[in-house]
Amino acid sequence: MADLRSSLLFRAAKNYREYRRLRALANRPLSVAPQSYPAYVINLERSPERRLYITSHLRSVGIEPTVLPAFDGKKLSMDELVRDGRYNDEVSRRSFDRSLLMGEIGCSLSHLMIYQRMVREGTPYALVSEDDAQFAPDARERIEAALKAAPPDWAIIQLRFDCRHFEPAGDGLVRFKFGNSLPACSTAYLVSQRAARVLTENVLPIRYPADSMLGRVDQWGLSAHGIWPELVGVNNVFPSAIQGNRNSRFRASNLVKNLLLKVLG
Repeated sequence: MADLRSSLLFRAAKNYREYRRLRALANRPLSVAPQSYPAYVINLERSPERRLYITSHLRSVGIEPTVLPAFDGKKLSMDELVRDGRYNDEVSRRSFDRSLLMGEIGCSLSHLMIYQRMVREGTPYALVSEDDAQFAPDARERIEAALKAAPPDWAIIQLRFDCRHFEPAGDGLVRFKFGNSLPACSTAYLVSQRAARVLTENVLPIRYPADSMLGRVDQWGLSAHGIWPELVGVNNVFPSAIQGNRNSRFRASNLVKNLLLKVLG
């Protein structure tokens, strides 16, 4: 218990300093010419503090964001999802060994919404980011370098990943081997038009959380690369927007973060 209290106090102090820094970035305009590709940000309408953070943060690293309203799991109807063919619990259990939480379904639908938009508008490629991503200061430079170094048939380029099962694939790029270790992460990544089209045609009914869906693109004939070293992390200011049966440390951490937002927001 003492270790838990110590950890929470440390995190609270760190979150406080980070949140103050983020608030100072509010409404700061882009200081360079916008990037040549869209940078789509997924954000719940009920999370204005996250929206303020990610828009200010991306502009601070030279990326102009396009914020898109996410599907809110709290507002989704399971009956409608099943009737529309957007979710099938039997398929989820067979593919992922469990039912998905409503927040997970909403998150996956939000990523799918971007792929559908890319297909509809003929977008060659795009950056996709969730609203708790934290980019390195040189993110734009490294993203553009990765796009130049990527093979012509690239599909997904992860900017953050919890996988070390890869091989070199060019300057600053790695190629994931899949197998027992999957590049499962949806925090921030680049997606090509081809990948957007393949995913649009194959991911319904939703059967994976967004991160696991991206970690399994090989089943649809897509390759996955990553920028190495990774250039995106997750900020530790905001509580998780996808609630589940988590442990006491997770719940206590979320409580502290919610209190900080109420006091400082």
